[in-house]
Amino acid sequence: MLGILPVRGSEVDPSLQLEKIRAHSRPYEFDYVSWTVSALIRKLTQSSLDIFRYVPREEGKKIVLDYLELRNQINHTQGNLVSVLSDPHLENKDQAAADIRMKLGTMMAEREDIAPFVEQIVQGQMNTALAALRISLGGQLVPPVLYRTEPDSYALIVSPREEIQQAANLMLIHNLSLDEIVQLEEAIEDDLDLSALVVGIGGVGLYPSMIIETSSLDWTIHVIGHEWTHNYLTIRPLGANYYTSPELTTINETIADLSAEDIQRELFSLYYPEFLPPKQTVEEPGELPAPNPTPPEDKFDFRAEMHLTRLEVDRLLAAGEINEAEDFMESRRLIFWENGYLIRRLNQAYFAFHGSYAADPGGATSAQGADLGSQLRELKEESPSYAEFMREVAWRWRLDQFQVLFKKNQSP
Repeated sequence: MLGILPVRGSEVDPSLQLEKIRAHSRPYEFDYVSWTVSALIRKLTQSSLDIFRYVPREEGKKIVLDYLELRNQINHTQGNLVSVLSDPHLENKDQAAADIRMKLGTMMAEREDIAPFVEQIVQGQMNTALAALRISLGGQLVPPVLYRTEPDSYALIVSPREEIQQAANLMLIHNLSLDEIVQLEEAIEDDLDLSALVVGIGGVGLYPSMIIETSSLDWTIHVIGHEWTHNYLTIRPLGANYYTSPELTTINETIADLSAEDIQRELFSLYYPEFLPPKQTVEEPGELPAPNPTPPEDKFDFRAEMHLTRLEVDRLLAAGEINEAEDFMESRRLIFWENGYLIRRLNQAYFAFHGSYAADPGGATSAQGADLGSQLRELKEESPSYAEFMREVAWRWRLDQFQVLFKKNQSP
């Protein structure tokens, strides 16, 4: 879920600081209003066709899987184009690139034609899965699942240097170049003495949700479920208080991940049983893939190493050793890089973003975030049903209310 998160407990006026940040980011900021209006018009047009009602189940499944395979072919072709353009030894490079561009253009046009039908089918599948999970009210799902796919998306995350906390979380335009990304990060850091990071994201909790396109069915369904959960919570006290504190942000994001696991499992059992994943196999949105939770002794454990990094950074920042913390993060980034995790920047903003997701043990979250994650997962596992868990958490809006709930759950 993305938006603007004001600083709390800072000596700097959050509104003034945000305006200073936006002085740098405004040329790159995403137009929420235009996109939402366009997406709603598209959804109204789709709803008039009511494709899901009339397409047989197996045919709908085939349309979705064929679309994902087309997306995979597009990715492969885009990679071929980059290879051709980068090959210093290739003769007739322009002709080879032109042929690939023509093929790519044909596939992209086909994708554009199919995408609205796929969205309708997957929305219908997920609405059916949620109804099976008994989360609807009087037979009505509030809100119903609505989403629109986009090719890519970025968010600008800004944190103070002296503590890990989101000072801003701003969605940016599509198709930013790496040069533009680095220039924006460096301008904010040099001018405002803050930590900045532009990250790729998997989805945005607008309504309809924005879902970043991928060829993975597993990832696509998880992200749609994650963002729908934000939509569900937003019209209830927990989601309405998303920005109240870092703890409430972590609780919201963790519940969205836990909810998405159940939604995904139910949808897969109904429509894609051959792809039904084991529990806890989906990574955090925006997070790098993690190795096996119990790796062999000689295997690098990304989540465990990242969590140890976060704990040491928290310790150094609490002691006021900001430069030492930043030097430590850079040294750790090189270690991650050498072990195959190509992290471009590891800084306070990185942890401010990734640390909000605590559904799985370890990772970039703080010690408190990890505790919240484990307590929320235990609460969900002890709940009689998905619907009971969601109703239990959705109507709480303060950390102390959750602490009472955790103690009650732990009582014999």
